[in-house]
Amino acid sequence: MALSDIVSFQFKRVNPFEGLVVDADTWRDAHTYHRDQQRLHVLAYHQIGIVSGLEVTASDPADQSVTIHPGMGIDPEGNVIIVPEVQRHKLQTREKAKVYLVIQFREIPAGPHQPPDGGEPTRILEAYRIQERDKFPDEPYLELARIDYDPSDQAVGDAKEPLKPGKNEINLRFRLEAAAELPEAVPAAPSVAPPAAPSVVPPAPVEPEKPSAAVEKASPARETITLGHAVLGEASKDVHSAGLKSLIGEMNLLHSAEVGLKENVSLDKDIRQCKILYLTGNTSFELTAKQQEVLGAFLESGGIIFGEGCSDGQAEAGGKGAKEFGLAFNQLASQLNCKLENVQRGHPLLSSAYVFSAVPEGAEAGMLLAGGKMVYSAGDYGCAWQGGRPDQPLSREVIRSSIEIATNIIKYGQG
Repeated sequence: MALSDIVSFQFKRVNPFEGLVVDADTWRDAHTYHRDQQRLHVLAYHQIGIVSGLEVTASDPADQSVTIHPGMGIDPEGNVIIVPEVQRHKLQTREKAKVYLVIQFREIPAGPHQPPDGGEPTRILEAYRIQERDKFPDEPYLELARIDYDPSDQAVGDAKEPLKPGKNEINLRFRLEAAAELPEAVPAAPSVAPPAAPSVVPPAPVEPEKPSAAVEKASPARETITLGHAVLGEASKDVHSAGLKSLIGEMNLLHSAEVGLKENVSLDKDIRQCKILYLTGNTSFELTAKQQEVLGAFLESGGIIFGEGCSDGQAEAGGKGAKEFGLAFNQLASQLNCKLENVQRGHPLLSSAYVFSAVPEGAEAGMLLAGGKMVYSAGDYGCAWQGGRPDQPLSREVIRSSIEIATNIIKYGQG
């Protein structure tokens, strides 16, 4: 959790004393204090996202509705969202569009009322709202699914190929999964036997037990790193998405850190849970002053920004779009007071996890620029992480080197 998010919490407790007037404001302050403490704990020590359940499946029989299953999630403000029962949502869109199903935390006034007939509600129900939208809301949310929807088709179905959902198939690839899983069962508390009566027979000497190897060599807890993925410009929002998932899968198998992926983040407070921000695209881009301010605060809080253009499908144009993206990223670095320079032998990026004598190639010739916690790659490692482009498969050596240099960048971002 970023320092800027921690300091945004201002705690105020009730100071009890004899004669204190306990009115509605007093109760409100007391409950707000505990709720804010809980939200800060969740944000600081856990991960936002879907904790368990909340699967989205086609209805049976299939029609233009989907089924949301029971589950639990944590939104970007640390609110816990629980869906206790199966919910069925009928799609309302009447035109071809990309539909996003999102869930949001909601508070609903509830009874009993005081006075009973038409009075004020005395309770607040912590509930949720499921929405169907054509773009993400500005308020905190969790994405449940998205559908490339065509209402002329009579049914929405589960994806036949989950990594490549088609028209009117439920796309679950962009759900943000929290790192922790709910336990299948809560272990029972150990029973405590009553103390035994004291014995008059002196106990025989017992040789002290040697600590087990498991105790001697306890494994340290794995650090969790969240990598945010954002596509800038006019490119498709899944640019380098498959490659990132392959990269993270490899890293989680081989390294002590647990890397989580948060896809298609908005360049606003949505990035506060990320340690590393991966910006990609295949066209030029320009950010608003507000977005630049958010990125500047992200860097100041210790985050690292890793940029990379994608040249897939640009062979005839000589990778023009990727180069334009690189120029725009360099300009962004200047606006954020980061001077990017060529990475040469001896730079920490070439040795933070794996040792390189020079920047390795990816789908393109290798080149890294770095400065002020910003890194840019012209090697298109994002395409290399998924084995290369469809018309240009890469050797295992190039794929491995591309994953290893990305591991170096992530390790470098950990400081």
